[in-house]
Amino acid sequence: MNRTLMERARSMLSNAGLEHELWAEAVSMACYLVNRSPSMAINGKTPEEVWFGTPYDYSNLKIFGCHAYALVPSCQRTKLDPRSKKCIFVGYTKGVKGYRLWDPVAHKIITSCDVHFDESNVLKNV
Repeated sequence: MNRTLMERARSMLSNAGLEHELWAEAVSMACYLVNRSPSMAINGKTPEEVWFGTPYDYSNLKIFGCHAYALVPSCQRTKLDPRSKKCIFVGYTKGVKGYRLWDPVAHKIITSCDVHFDESNVLKNV
């Protein structure tokens, strides 16, 4: 399984045109997707469905490396500052509803639930 996850992570990083420093985020995202993908070993069900008994809702899946615009809280901006900051989607948060985003300006991962995605442009293609 380790080799599978690393191959998927390498492919996602390459497709999105992201640096190798985000390899851990890519592996985490690959694991997230594997656990929500059907498997013949469990009769075409997903591991998520076997563990929790309900089918997974795929409507929240986003493209790894797509542009994401995270809302900047009003307490962190002035009247004339932009209301959102451009980031790159790199995964999902654990335990709470939200998304993990790479802020290329600050060079750090941020978490936000107020995000708009532009899946028509992946970073590499811009």
